[in-house]
Amino acid sequence: MNHPREQSFDTGTANLQQISEFLVKEASLLDERRFEEWMELFDETGVYWAPTSHSQVSPLTEVSIFYDDRVLMKQRITRLRHERIHIQSPPSRTVHIVDNPVICEQRPEAGTLVVSSKFIMVEYRPSVPEGVQKLFAGEYRHTLRRNGSSFLILEKKATLVNCDAVFAPMALYF
Repeated sequence: MNHPREQSFDTGTANLQQISEFLVKEASLLDERRFEEWMELFDETGVYWAPTSHSQVSPLTEVSIFYDDRVLMKQRITRLRHERIHIQSPPSRTVHIVDNPVICEQRPEAGTLVVSSKFIMVEYRPSVPEGVQKLFAGEYRHTLRRNGSSFLILEKKATLVNCDAVFAPMALYF
């Protein structure tokens, strides 16, 4: 009997282990500041979205914390790599923890699936005179499409627990 959390979809068998490994790899790329490689996990039309409320249905009708397509991702990454970026001088260190993945929806006709998971991200900025540490937590919803033995991200939605709070300027992806 199949466990409901370990279903497959028509474009190839995807089990929770493969999905978990993909999500951990994605988080590791962010932690290692391998932003260009992280961006390559996204489909050419892929987007990263962090809404400003739990009830926000569309990034096109309301302001979002982040709403980056590949063009904006590339611009953000270029700025993060600049030697004089004030918000990241010195560069932050991060740790992402991703857990509890669940296949929420399968779209066999489109060859995609939607995966929900929980995340915690700790950001530490070693500033002078003292460092600043921030904690972010929430839920990811990845819309994925099979790409060989892995996946491509069509959409990554990162909803913070406190997404409706006021934030200082942010430069790094959750």
